[in-house]
Amino acid sequence: MLRAISLICVEGKMLRRSDFVKLFRTQCSVHSSLKSDPPTRKLKKYRTTVVSGVGVKNVRPGTEDVSHSPPPPPPPPPPPRSRRAFTLITAVTFTASLAGIYLYRKRTQDKEDAVSLTSAEAGESEARTSCSPERGDGLPAHAQFLLVGGGTAAFAAMRAVRSARPDAQVLLVSPERVPPYMRPPLTKEIWREPDLAERALSPELLTFRQWNGRRRSLLYEPLAFYTPPERLRDAAPGAGLALGWRVVALDPAERSAVLESAAGERAKLTYDECLVASGGRPKRIGALRDVAAAGLSLALGSVDDVAALARVLDGGRRTVAVIGGGTPGAELAAALADRARVVHVYRESAPLETSLPPNLAAEAARALAALGVEAAPGLEIVGATASGGRVRLTTADGGALEVDAVVECAGTEPDVERLAGASRLETHPKLGGLVVNAELAARSGLWAAGDSACFYDEVLGRRRLDRHDHAVASGRLAGENMASEGRPRAYGHQSMFWSDLGPELGYEAIGEIDSKLPTVAVFCEDAVREAKEAATAADGVATDEAAARADGGVRYERGVVFYLRESRVVGVLLWNLFNRMHLARQVLARGEFEDLFEVAKLFALHEED
Repeated sequence: MLRAISLICVEGKMLRRSDFVKLFRTQCSVHSSLKSDPPTRKLKKYRTTVVSGVGVKNVRPGTEDVSHSPPPPPPPPPPPRSRRAFTLITAVTFTASLAGIYLYRKRTQDKEDAVSLTSAEAGESEARTSCSPERGDGLPAHAQFLLVGGGTAAFAAMRAVRSARPDAQVLLVSPERVPPYMRPPLTKEIWREPDLAERALSPELLTFRQWNGRRRSLLYEPLAFYTPPERLRDAAPGAGLALGWRVVALDPAERSAVLESAAGERAKLTYDECLVASGGRPKRIGALRDVAAAGLSLALGSVDDVAALARVLDGGRRTVAVIGGGTPGAELAAALADRARVVHVYRESAPLETSLPPNLAAEAARALAALGVEAAPGLEIVGATASGGRVRLTTADGGALEVDAVVECAGTEPDVERLAGASRLETHPKLGGLVVNAELAARSGLWAAGDSACFYDEVLGRRRLDRHDHAVASGRLAGENMASEGRPRAYGHQSMFWSDLGPELGYEAIGEIDSKLPTVAVFCEDAVREAKEAATAADGVATDEAAARADGGVRYERGVVFYLRESRVVGVLLWNLFNRMHLARQVLARGEFEDLFEVAKLFALHEED
């Protein structure tokens, strides 16, 4: 019989449960508010766990306290034989029907995808010219709702405004010539698609397969969904796109905006409400500036960058250096492993070291190695030269690497400084982004969301996030506040993010995920195992030297990690655990607990998804 929990890790050190409780109780106090929740019961595979507040006691099957429960009713008499036969026939018929429906849907799924792509292509050919005005006179003179940016936050705000005010006029202004699309697949699923170099040239036809097997378009909506700008000039309701344009200045007092096209033409319009959701841009590495100018060093900030990298990889088995040990770099290294020889370069000793505890960062390194990714830890790129279509990278320790292409995954920064400077808007000196209050307002009639907003979190203080979930939630709330005639609501959503490093490792996290914070990690017994390989001497007896050379240690396959600031839980990471984010949100909302060992049991660590 498996025990539910086996190991507790406090900042990478193994402790017995009794030691952990003694350590943690010296820093935490019991809050009476935690006892107000009604008791709940959770059934597990091997035992029953009764949960009351944060206290947990284990009860073996058959020994639960049922003194207040009525006696069970007597079992019903067995049905007649004829009824049993009828029930069996009905069950077989129903099962066969379900199987037929499944096979039919499975066989027609690709056909439906092809039809939808054909429809999208037809809508694209009709709408592209009208949704991308080349001249300023093609733009409306006034927009009820002006959305600066064409990313996820702007799209979520547009949806919220149109839902609250179906007769509203909304104009999204984006420097890209692509309608709003999802960014997370750019480092994940999109690289499993065939003919990517050709398909990425037409983003409206670019699709990817999700974790559940369903195929979906990279675009949130095809171009045919949007209202042509000339119709907005005639005061028609709808959501229009100004692709290839950028808002370069705002006047909050006059509620006006200056737009500039890629060709340098300028136009001015007025608005009632404005949202700044211009997103973030990739940080570039100064030592790679010359190589980037030659087109051999890229940063995956857009679908155009995906197309450029895919063209490089189409020339056969190429060697690609992915620079950056953060989440985007690790994801991309894993995604490219099937297409190219990948060398993962980072300054830390292990990938994801800035966000994960040391034991899990080592686990991530093993997962990437199993995919064929070559690790190059502890290296800093100080120079690069391009010659004959190849790149030579020089490292700070005097070494060198030769590759065919480089992908820079050095993080992102808000793309709002120039607009803020021209508009006399406040930006945060350390975090970046427009400074907004808890309602996401910077000035009267001016809002910010997504990467562009440095907002006040009532629980965790002032923050700026570049997460997809945050862009969706903050964009939606900003749109609701813009369109509402009542009092605006404060932004209290705690955003989450997810990451996949191949088919065997994935994790979800919420709150502050920073390896500088103290951590408490709890793992299921059957998901923690010794990983020492058989290392023996010639006579068959293991030696210390051989064991040291072996790939040994403890492997962590499933567990939960709590990130702490003083005595409060400020972040939760679910390691190979899914469909439990609602529990993590509750833990984050409550914050302080007497015994995190007991809290971990809520996550049913022994139950695999």
